[in-house]
Amino acid sequence: MTIPDFASNGCLPPFVNGNPTNPAHRSPYDTSMFQVVERFCSSGERAKLLLGLNEYRKHLFEGGFVSGSQWVDGSFVEDVEAKHNRPPSDIDVVTLFHRPLKYQIDQATWVDDYQKTLHREFFDTGRMKATFRCDTYAIDLDAGASSLVRDTVYWGGLFSDIRGSTEKKGILCIPLAVDKAEFFAVRDAIGRNCNV
Repeated sequence: MTIPDFASNGCLPPFVNGNPTNPAHRSPYDTSMFQVVERFCSSGERAKLLLGLNEYRKHLFEGGFVSGSQWVDGSFVEDVEAKHNRPPSDIDVVTLFHRPLKYQIDQATWVDDYQKTLHREFFDTGRMKATFRCDTYAIDLDAGASSLVRDTVYWGGLFSDIRGSTEKKGILCIPLAVDKAEFFAVRDAIGRNCNV
């Protein structure tokens, strides 16, 4: 789907085509990294944030997180320059992941590995923001149904809320990369849009 135009509030609309009941017209909007670059790489600061997101996605890929998607939100996908006269400072990302293949084969070590190393290495907000300029969160798609529903409702609701308001906004959904060539192609696309 094409990323919709901003609504009058400077945010992506929560639905398009006047039909909030059609899932195909509702947020989160399925898109690609290339469409995100085409739409939001409009300044040097935004280009640097996109380079960080691209590197974060590469980091996940190298860690075996290749099945799932990412919700992208925050001031990065808003017209924050017009609304607040400033560039976005980071990119908010929730990664909805299936566990890496080794944990699909042998599930016994997942909980221990995730608590001791994997969360810190791939999803810890402070560490990832310092490295990739992404505010990172995660939803384990292989968790039990109760946990999955709770986390999805929470993050979907939070990401679609406009801060300080009862209004709703739209978010983007990008599939995780399955081919490392994507990272080089995205980096080139960012460079073509903004000389960084």
